[in-house]
Amino acid sequence: MKKLVLLLISILVITGCSVKYNITINEDLSLTEEAKLTGTASFFANYYKTTKTNVLKSFIDIYQDILKENKYEYELKEDDIPYVNVTRKYKSVSDYVNNSKLFNGYFDEVKYSEDGNIKKIETIGFNDNNPDDPERFNVKELTIAIKCAYDVKNHNAKNVDKKTNTFYYELNKDNNKILLEYNTSVKFNSNSETIRTLIIFGIVVIGLWMTIIIANKNKNR
Repeated sequence: MKKLVLLLISILVITGCSVKYNITINEDLSLTEEAKLTGTASFFANYYKTTKTNVLKSFIDIYQDILKENKYEYELKEDDIPYVNVTRKYKSVSDYVNNSKLFNGYFDEVKYSEDGNIKKIETIGFNDNNPDDPERFNVKELTIAIKCAYDVKNHNAKNVDKKTNTFYYELNKDNNKILLEYNTSVKFNSNSETIRTLIIFGIVVIGLWMTIIIANKNKNR
């Protein structure tokens, strides 16, 4: 059987729609997968006789059985620019790496390793374009966002949102790898950077104060 959501995404991408793909590694070590599918203005213009919402609904109607069969939940969001939200929750990251049709379809190889509390996700070979393979979709670039509830030790993300601990990977034929290494013994704290700055500032102030005291003592001798 062809790969569930990839079939839907292949149609959307090829015909002028966009895909936002998000992964969240939760505190309970589960993982949430989310894909947001919507259309560009030029895409919706091709269907001027019907509403934008109905256009997306027609795509979902075609693939709803496959989505349900593979435990994906989906919802059509009616907004100024409507979109389809496709989600699935996995009991662990390894469960996700082994079973996600969506994630594995993007890459030639996906690796997940554990060394005690240190976990690592690696990918090789982004499937940017292979029209001869019906299980892959054709897309030039794709941004994947990974939000992690734990301290990240190493990564190759292009951009990082330090407030939310979200790592953005922009994939194309020249940049086709994802690396994310994190420590499950240390939870992410959005205030950790501020605390670290305050500690450093405090050390500097105390250092200067001690220097002044010592200098004054030496001066008075």
